[in-house]
Amino acid sequence: MYILKPILDKNWENTAKNDAKRIASQTEPEGLEKILDVPYIDDGEKAHLLDIYYPEGTTEKLPVIIDIHGGGWMYGYKEINKNFCLKLAEKGFLVASINYRLAGDVLFDEQIRDIFTALKWLSENLKNYPADLDNVFLAGDSAGGHFACVTTAVNLNEDLQKDFGVEYCGIDFKAVAAICPAVDLLSPNIVMNINVPVLLGDKPKKSKYRKYLDVAQIISKDFPPFYVNTATNDFLKKQCYKLKTLLEEYRIPHFFHDFKEKENGKYLTHVFNVIDPFTPAGDQANTEIAEFFKARMTTKA
Repeated sequence: MYILKPILDKNWENTAKNDAKRIASQTEPEGLEKILDVPYIDDGEKAHLLDIYYPEGTTEKLPVIIDIHGGGWMYGYKEINKNFCLKLAEKGFLVASINYRLAGDVLFDEQIRDIFTALKWLSENLKNYPADLDNVFLAGDSAGGHFACVTTAVNLNEDLQKDFGVEYCGIDFKAVAAICPAVDLLSPNIVMNINVPVLLGDKPKKSKYRKYLDVAQIISKDFPPFYVNTATNDFLKKQCYKLKTLLEEYRIPHFFHDFKEKENGKYLTHVFNVIDPFTPAGDQANTEIAEFFKARMTTKA
């Protein structure tokens, strides 16, 4: 067993307690349809469930956001992002929030296969919901932001698909929102590096999936437009700026916002708009995401 895993487990145990308190203190938005715990693999695994949210009384097809939660690859579940997803749905989207198996139980490549299975299910089944499959967007925060980048790269490239034993998921993403994303686990950063053996196994330096831990090794000029944000007290701030630099180098259209203001006397922190989408800054960031996505919608003649 990876020697640091018990320490990481304890950290995520504390994070889970804080998330439970946060969620209990927030009031869910009303006026939204909430279809919960839909299996995208019918095997009884909680990790293979997804939720779907959209405004009540919807009579037209809505643009779609698919959200991948964060949690350091080792922790998390769709419910920690529920209010974030509901607030996006309020802005005129159908939002699908997916679970995936966690590192420690499975390796990184298995997580990617879970995500692609969920995406394939959505591509085949969202026709049963008020969803506009010509306008689908991808979002992810922190480790979920890394998953969003990798998913984008793999979905665009048949050679990368072969690495994971997956196929094109049936969806062309119009744009991606990477919220305080992890971008490079191979950089000299202890917070990032300690996750590598958990993701890649006993011989991480020999894993063919190692390159996927550094977005610089898989990005291409074919990437869709990106929204990226960070904040003053975001511990992944340098990683966010690395993604900004990569997007500039590859001339990929993007919007980057480093939130430097304070709320309640404190600088904003990591994934602030996911943790609390009800604050002015949280709502501003999520409005930016919604507007960025809507500006890239394809309209039918």
